[in-house]
Amino acid sequence: MAYRDPLTGLWNRRYFEERLQEELSRSQRAGSSRRFSVMVLDLDDFKATNDRYGHPVGDAVLKDVGEFLVTHLRHHDVACRTGGDEFTVLLPDLSADDCGHLVDRLSRGLETANAGRRIPISLSIGTASWPDAGDTVEALLTRADEAMYGDKHRHRSTKKVAAAAGREVTRRTAARRVRAHAQV
Repeated sequence: MAYRDPLTGLWNRRYFEERLQEELSRSQRAGSSRRFSVMVLDLDDFKATNDRYGHPVGDAVLKDVGEFLVTHLRHHDVACRTGGDEFTVLLPDLSADDCGHLVDRLSRGLETANAGRRIPISLSIGTASWPDAGDTVEALLTRADEAMYGDKHRHRSTKKVAAAAGREVTRRTAARRVRAHAQV
């Protein structure tokens, strides 16, 4: 059975779902002393990138995101491409507070990676931690997804305000990103 996404080399949805269920079972057996989190990331304006530059460039962006995640996550985190432009990460032994630090680190890393890029990468991020955000796989993924869409909405609102003011749109600072990632 294939568990790798052929484009990015990351794990695929099937593998993520199996590992997430295993992590949930392990944490339930260990009790509240063992935490884990999930992170959902979605490329902002990816359709526009494909429409403007073509699918080969869009594929290169997806590969770059995969490489970025592998570089910026711990070796035992499980980074997956779970949809067209959606990535999900299983974060064993990572609490809600630690997720905030990770989002901060990813934001800083993305700002650095975007320096000099012709097509900057922008990600909306949502996280959810067990058991605070839910005690089932479905609840955790729903909460992380809701948080990601909240971040995406805030990002779009930021763009609209900046465009209305006639200024160049810039990415939020890492500190604002940590407050806005909507950990639940």
